[in-house]
Amino acid sequence: MIRFSNIAYIYNEHLDILYSYALHLGFDEQTAMDAIHDVFYKLCTHHFSLNEINNLKSYLLRSLRNRLIDIKRTNREDTAPFSVQDNTREIIPFQLHVTIEDKLIMEEDAKEIRRKVENVLKRLTDRQREIVYLRYIREQSYEEIADIMQISVAACRNLISKSIARLKDSSLTITMLLLMIK
Repeated sequence: MIRFSNIAYIYNEHLDILYSYALHLGFDEQTAMDAIHDVFYKLCTHHFSLNEINNLKSYLLRSLRNRLIDIKRTNREDTAPFSVQDNTREIIPFQLHVTIEDKLIMEEDAKEIRRKVENVLKRLTDRQREIVYLRYIREQSYEEIADIMQISVAACRNLISKSIARLKDSSLTITMLLLMIK
């Protein structure tokens, strides 16, 4: 049985990561929090041990992603419908917002660098932006990403490879890009 104190600790420990992930998936703040609360409600009401979950962080991210997809499905009044791939997985837009340290913002060429990074990120598909976020910003393993995105590990590695290849074609270095979006 899961104790309330354990759930509260897990909630406090993972809230920022889950919230950030939901916002990057394009959901508003209220929907993000509602979905996070739904995930934790499920965790509390389903009487299974936390020991049954191999990787808690991946479990929470996957549960949140699935809950957000369910919410999106029920809100069909949205103007942008889902695109369905292989009739099994729905793709939701994933956005990486560029943030630059305050020092860099004060420099003259900060706007130019931001523009270049955003242009490079626009070259990636939604899934590529999502996988870059999970791998390099959230530092998830290939197995964890595969579980979260519900794809095979091989497909995960292939998507990362294609994403990096696209990023390498830009005039900015990969390191600079990743530092800028982190």
